[in-house]
Amino acid sequence: MRSRNQSSKPANSHLLLNQTKQSINTTIQEDAFLPRHRKTRRKLSPKQSFMFPKIDAFLATHSPPWYRTPVVQTAALGVVFFFVFAAYTTIQFYAASIYGSNLASDSVSAVYFTFTLTCLVAPGIINKWGCRMAMFIGVLGYASLVLASLIYFLCGGEEVMWARRLVVLGGAVLGCGASILWTAQGRLILQYAAKATELEILDRKSSDESVFTMENVKNSTQTGKLMGLFWAIFQCSSLVGGSISFMYYNKKPEGSTALYCLFLGFILMGAVFTQFLLPPSVLRKHTTTIFLMETVEKHIDVEMISEQTPLKQSNNTQHEGVKELKEVKEVILNEELSHQSWWQEAKCSLNIFFTKEMLCLFLLFFYTGFNQPYQQATFGNRFFTRRTIGAELIIFHLMEILGAIVCGRFLDKDKNANEDLCDKSNRRKRAVMCLGGFILINSTGNLLAAMEEYESKHSSGPTAYDVSDVGVIPPSLAFACWGFADAQIQVYCYWLMGGLYNSGSDHSRAVGFYKCVQSLGTSVGYYLIPTSRLGELSQLSVSSCFFIIGTGLSFAQLP
Repeated sequence: MRSRNQSSKPANSHLLLNQTKQSINTTIQEDAFLPRHRKTRRKLSPKQSFMFPKIDAFLATHSPPWYRTPVVQTAALGVVFFFVFAAYTTIQFYAASIYGSNLASDSVSAVYFTFTLTCLVAPGIINKWGCRMAMFIGVLGYASLVLASLIYFLCGGEEVMWARRLVVLGGAVLGCGASILWTAQGRLILQYAAKATELEILDRKSSDESVFTMENVKNSTQTGKLMGLFWAIFQCSSLVGGSISFMYYNKKPEGSTALYCLFLGFILMGAVFTQFLLPPSVLRKHTTTIFLMETVEKHIDVEMISEQTPLKQSNNTQHEGVKELKEVKEVILNEELSHQSWWQEAKCSLNIFFTKEMLCLFLLFFYTGFNQPYQQATFGNRFFTRRTIGAELIIFHLMEILGAIVCGRFLDKDKNANEDLCDKSNRRKRAVMCLGGFILINSTGNLLAAMEEYESKHSSGPTAYDVSDVGVIPPSLAFACWGFADAQIQVYCYWLMGGLYNSGSDHSRAVGFYKCVQSLGTSVGYYLIPTSRLGELSQLSVSSCFFIIGTGLSFAQLP
């Protein structure tokens, strides 16, 4: 408590309030809750309160402290994707059975063509509109394909030409929405991780004010853990979607209005949930902040009563102190938006696409999209029976979940509580070990697949193994390795981008480049699936070349 022999009593109280604000500012990070002006900003901008201003107002004043933590918000983001992709992955996997091979091919091609193109402009959309608004629109893009499919089934199906074209158009709109959705997801999760890192650094070293610098944040991230959590929840959508489709298509091998109404409901729920996500500026470690707030309130009350002798002056000052404290405690939903023109945003996005960092990672990004068309379509459909494919996909996605969690925790691992979070050499060692593990595990899957392909080439053809066959073990191990390795490299790419860039705008641009190149790889991979264009063994060989060269070049861009 301050001495009474200091300057005048009204000034005394104001100085105390200023010190209080500075203490809270240090604990919860200067932009977490504090308005920068004395007047409380209760109104939200139109872009921040896009569709649900009442929800925004409620979250700003009534959301519980635990809800404002990075981990909970990352899990909420995963729930959004869970609902959307529980529907979409089922439609995509059974597209040939539902629409016929030609229409399915046209629709998927339209998805990835528009996905690739719109990734070039998606960063500017996210930077100017904000993540929540962009994600809401992106999810509605997925709903467009489901709605087009409903009309397709109701109006006669394959025999009606305009209905077929409507499905292709729905796929094109979905591709545009997907680029916006995934770019916004990437920016949001990288910002959540940056905020979590700031809070972690402050929690460990709050006594040393010099610890909190942008260099420290750059060299220490929580991206691995949060991305691993998100990816695990996201992959659960494939398990649920697969279960729904197994129960339904086991009895009825074609689509229906009832099934697609269920899918549309899932996607619309995901769209609504995007409005319950919070911007990174309001995230905190709530236990520390609650304790400090309670201590501050008691401290202000005692200080005002003890130092202000005139009753009138005491009442006025106390009233002003409470008013200012309420301003300190006000939660502001403030999302970082760009004020640049659309042309400037496009120029900045193209500039980051051609940086040394992104060019070194180009082939690795390309491989993350190119690999799965061969793995799940060319290889899976030839070496497994129809009922075994379902079991193999469960194995694949379970290993995705395991790989995401293990890799994420490893990349952010601290050997002990006293280890410097900001030690750049430790991050580089973990990056090298992660890439080394990825090479080992993915190479094992490719070698097992190559053995099956060579045996198939020198015999009468591939053997479609059933679950009960002993021979199913090697290809099943290949699927397990591919699933683990895919999650491993996806989490690593986000973790690396989180360390390369600091601002939200640059996060959008980096993720936009990543998804653009990844989608291009997926498009090329699906184009090469027909064996008349490229043989099975040649597909595996080309995929392995991209894997080896892309991973090798990524060693030139370590954190």
